[in-house]
Amino acid sequence: MTSAAISLPKEGIKSRVNTTLGMVFFIGSWSMSFGTLFLAFAVLRQRSGVWPPVGIALPSLPMATLATAVLIASSVAFHRALQGIDAKDSNAVRADGLGLPWIIGLVTGVAFALLQGWLWMDLMAAGRNPSSGLYESLFYGLTWVHALHVGIGLLSLLWATIGLAAGRYGSHRFSTINNIVIFWHFVDVVWIVLYLAFFIF
Repeated sequence: MTSAAISLPKEGIKSRVNTTLGMVFFIGSWSMSFGTLFLAFAVLRQRSGVWPPVGIALPSLPMATLATAVLIASSVAFHRALQGIDAKDSNAVRADGLGLPWIIGLVTGVAFALLQGWLWMDLMAAGRNPSSGLYESLFYGLTWVHALHVGIGLLSLLWATIGLAAGRYGSHRFSTINNIVIFWHFVDVVWIVLYLAFFIF
């Protein structure tokens, strides 16, 4: 543990519970927002009759599947990192904080963002933009909203990474990094719903 971490008071159980509940309520409010978007999507899709519309260029299913797998791997890695940090597992963390699982989670998170951008470029290269039709409008709109949350999540994870490296966070001060990872899991779940809606069903 670094000297910076030693100088900080240990976080109590009550503080952990309160901050985690705060994040749960925060995600709950965003879930209602996404729920409204998904409901609008379902209504418009139902009215279209045939889905996806006949004769349009669709985003790459293999690339979307790869992006989904990468994002799930990121969530798994962060979950493993949190387990190690909370348990002070020397195999999972270094200096009571930053370790290989966390780095893997961050790298795969960035990889997902790049793959999501590639999906847009692939669709644009086929001549399909947000105004091309209902499918494209919904795809770009919903994935752009999701991408905004991905960006917020990655910036938060970067902030947590700096804090872990400096010893500000760890098993002694766990709530901040735990909440950031909870938010990242939320981003993961939303993408899985989008993946199923646009590429599978």
